[in-house]
Amino acid sequence: MAVRTTTTDTRDTVLQALRRTRQIRSFTDEPVSEEDLHAILEVSRWTGSSMNTQPWQFVVIRDPDIRRRIGDISVHARYVAKAPLAIAIAMPGEDSESDAYDEARVAERILIAATAMDLGAGIGWIEEKDYAAVDDLLGLTLPTFVRTIISIGHPSEEARKPRTGPRTGRRPLEEFVLER
Repeated sequence: MAVRTTTTDTRDTVLQALRRTRQIRSFTDEPVSEEDLHAILEVSRWTGSSMNTQPWQFVVIRDPDIRRRIGDISVHARYVAKAPLAIAIAMPGEDSESDAYDEARVAERILIAATAMDLGAGIGWIEEKDYAAVDDLLGLTLPTFVRTIISIGHPSEEARKPRTGPRTGRRPLEEFVLER
């Protein structure tokens, strides 16, 4: 018989953080503490990657002008300008499949870590045609690229409100789980 290594309280806390993690796009002006940023970066550092290559670099973007300019470059990252800080995930650009896999894993971990600390986070993304412009702003050079930038901050009251209405609920498990 397997021995459980987690308590029910720990398990429920982790599962709750996973279930309540969602995209946040509206933030207060309150800064993110260094302690919270460090904790998020530590979670990022410990995220698994293909063959344990840990291929990423994390660019912490505090400068509001840089965040605004990124939002101007990409409509899909416009919320970056509204957050107190953002983390860009820079990938090496050597293996597109591994980059996509590793980048997605670490992006989701950043969102979950932020949620666990009662912060909000939202994924913004850069289209391939804009990689060079964003790289230039961040002091990177191709083939390294940034496709994902995560806005992080304290959610506004509006962002904390529960969502209701079309496309906001979750489908029942029976609709998408098959057993054979």
